Amino acid sequence: MEEKKNTPIPFSLKQRAEMHGGLDQIHQVASGGMAIVFKAKQPKLDRFVAVKSLKPALLQNAETRERFRREAKALASVLHQNIAHVYDFSESEDEALIFMEYIDGIDLSQVVQKVGAIPPDIAAAILLGLARGVSYIHDRHLIHRDIKPSNIRLTTRGEVKLMDFGIVMDTENHSLTRPGMMVGSPSYLSPEQVLGDPLNSQSDIFLLGICLYEMMTGTRPFKEEGSKTIFQRIRDCEFVPAQQMNSSIPRRLNQMIDRCLERDPRDRYSSAREIVQELENFLGTTKSSHTQDMILKFFDEESLLTPAIPFSENLKSKKGWNERLSLTSVLIGAVLLICGVGIGFSWASRIHSNQALPSIAKPLK
Repeated sequence: MEEKKNTPIPFSLKQRAEMHGGLDQIHQVASGGMAIVFKAKQPKLDRFVAVKSLKPALLQNAETRERFRREAKALASVLHQNIAHVYDFSESEDEALIFMEYIDGIDLSQVVQKVGAIPPDIAAAILLGLARGVSYIHDRHLIHRDIKPSNIRLTTRGEVKLMDFGIVMDTENHSLTRPGMMVGSPSYLSPEQVLGDPLNSQSDIFLLGICLYEMMTGTRPFKEEGSKTIFQRIRDCEFVPAQQMNSSIPRRLNQMIDRCLERDPRDRYSSAREIVQELENFLGTTKSSHTQDMILKFFDEESLLTPAIPFSENLKSKKGWNERLSLTSVLIGAVLLICGVGIGFSWASRIHSNQALPSIAKPLK
């Protein structure tokens, strides 16, 4: 969504604010194709919330209302650290509002715009959080269909949050997705979406590949160039190989990009959970369990935002202490071993040199 501040607050929202904990400090923070997002303070709970309001021009559109309602229900049905949380939903003839978690941070799209290609470990840490969230919703028969950097929020606590479920599809209920109907964002579509074919979770896998490509190269894989449109390039899976754009991409991440962006869904990863496992193997156990620290350290080094909590210095110190302790133990053990061997040789030599055959002893015949 585009940033947009200091705009008038709808009167209906002011009225509703009194019904939802006496919200105050209300101001608009973003606007998209379907809704306007406001930030508000909830004094009783001492927290900020986000209020997503369906645009007035769309209130009379029954299908749009149903999509908005479905987004609220879909988000309310999931509770995962990598998914934005919904608190409440309010609807009347004149309005439709979703009250949800306010996520303080920065969009992944803004990060890419500011720094270009992201370091491999950081990109893997971000994709790991994203894939965990996507795996969770897939297990609940939901397909996001609009996974893109501007819908991925990186928080001041180093968390990765998937947002905007405006075109989410329930695989057990296809009433809002007719054959031949294309929904999504240009540049961030799967071939199946472009062709209007039936979708499954592999469509989201393709979008994860687009996000990883963009993080590793600083640019989108599918752009309108030459005689072909974006949609034609996505349909045919024509893009410049990521490693050609950035030769420093690790081989395993490059392989992940290529597999996610296969034209045939059957050739992609079978599930988001498989991507999670690949990324955990790439990062290793320690980094996989400290992705927030990694992301916060990256924020600090690139001056992207101010971390809300202490970050990897603690991890670094702890890791460094363990490494130093381990090295010291090895050195001490080596010294003791050498000393022990030396003492053993000395003692054996003394015994050998001083030992004489007793006078009463006789040679064996």
